[in-house]
Amino acid sequence: MLLQFAQKALIVNDDRVLLVRKAKDDPHSPGRWELPGGRLKQNESLDGALQREVMEEVGLTVVPGRPLAMWSWRLGDGDEAPTVVAVARVCTVEGADVSFDGHEVDDYIDGFGWFAKDEVLEQDLIPSARKPIEESLRHL
Repeated sequence: MLLQFAQKALIVNDDRVLLVRKAKDDPHSPGRWELPGGRLKQNESLDGALQREVMEEVGLTVVPGRPLAMWSWRLGDGDEAPTVVAVARVCTVEGADVSFDGHEVDDYIDGFGWFAKDEVLEQDLIPSARKPIEESLRHL
């Protein structure tokens, strides 16, 4: 079994939470919303990986904080599909000027939104991320 580790950033600015929308051509969750972040690369520190992912996806510099929720999912259906174990971490950020300049094509992100906490769960979230996002919001 192939196992991968991912981190997602719960970024709050002016009482609004940042979500990113997966592109229509995303192979797993097209058009759905989630927290920014992604998978750890070999030899990366946990904080460094989350900072890199957030910078690539939305152009923000974050300071990773404590873990809020943990979950897992399979990245595909076949026997070779990896299991991804993820943790959501609260992150502080200076500014809210989101930029897609650094994101990579395989991030499959085509939009973002700053949502009031009570609006986050009204979005079409990636199903495996819904409960961890809800749990994370309760810690704010």
